Amino acid sequence: MRKDIVIAVVAVIVVAAVAFGLARFRHNVPVGASTPSTDSSDTSAGAKPGASDKVVMRVNGQPVTEREFALFMQSVPADQRPFYTSPAGRRALADELVKLRVLEQEGKRIGITDDPEVKSQIEMARAQITAGRALEKLANAKVEQQIRAEYEKEKAGAISLRHILVAYAGGQVPARGGQQAPSVDEAMKKARAIAAKLRAGADFAATARAESDDEQSGAQGGSLGPAKPDQLPPEIGGVVGKLKPGEMSDPVKTQYGIHIFKVEQPSLEDLRPMLTQKIRQQAAGDEVKRLQAAAKVDLDPQFFPPAPAAPQGQPQGMPGAPGAPPKSNG
Repeated sequence: MRKDIVIAVVAVIVVAAVAFGLARFRHNVPVGASTPSTDSSDTSAGAKPGASDKVVMRVNGQPVTEREFALFMQSVPADQRPFYTSPAGRRALADELVKLRVLEQEGKRIGITDDPEVKSQIEMARAQITAGRALEKLANAKVEQQIRAEYEKEKAGAISLRHILVAYAGGQVPARGGQQAPSVDEAMKKARAIAAKLRAGADFAATARAESDDEQSGAQGGSLGPAKPDQLPPEIGGVVGKLKPGEMSDPVKTQYGIHIFKVEQPSLEDLRPMLTQKIRQQAAGDEVKRLQAAAKVDLDPQFFPPAPAAPQGQPQGMPGAPGAPPKSNG
């Protein structure tokens, strides 16, 4: 029963504990205490990879494993996790977990776990967690099978886009390093000089890191990631849509600054995040439909009486629509 309670507590009660305890504590801790997070942002479905069953703490003798602690960490908002992976933050999280455990233990002592409604809530939480993990596993199994075929279809209409941006006074992107942005004419002159260096053979990525006022993309060699020209702002899409892979644009003025764009053929890895999300969503939907269609469903006719017939001349509701009868395979 202890494992059942762990699952239910994490799924249901942990929200309240974190919302009140962690949020209140977080505001009193200086930002400088943070250290980089070692957790992946994609571990929301369970404990972080590598977490073990080693006991890391006990509450009134009840053990808490590293895996359970890592699972508790997943209930913390993502933007606060870096703090809670620091030594001070880990102790603060342990304090909140102690509160949770002592309340759980007290609930057992006074018979809460024997309450029929609580048992039903635990079973529903278990069903939701199990269904979520099952759907994730079923969908992921199909991703790699389909991703290469999907890449071949998508790459024709997609590009991998880089740019170097020169800020100008009044533009929406400030000059790098807090410097004063030049006038539009001076910025255009600087952009043309950069373009001339690039056409003479200078490396685009290295130049972006050294020259671009868009410091975020500049740190990535000017990469803006994959894109489709018809989904970009017209003043940008109209320019890059005419470029072939490997070609570079002349300086282009937008509300953000003056850009020099370079178009490349997107690789599978460039498009992988977008394709993975698309295929996973489709695969998940297909699996739910398959399992639902194969399920034998028996409805209590007294609890689920037939829906009243629609007035003559009005179409019957589709299954799943408001007022429509539930689908039954029984």
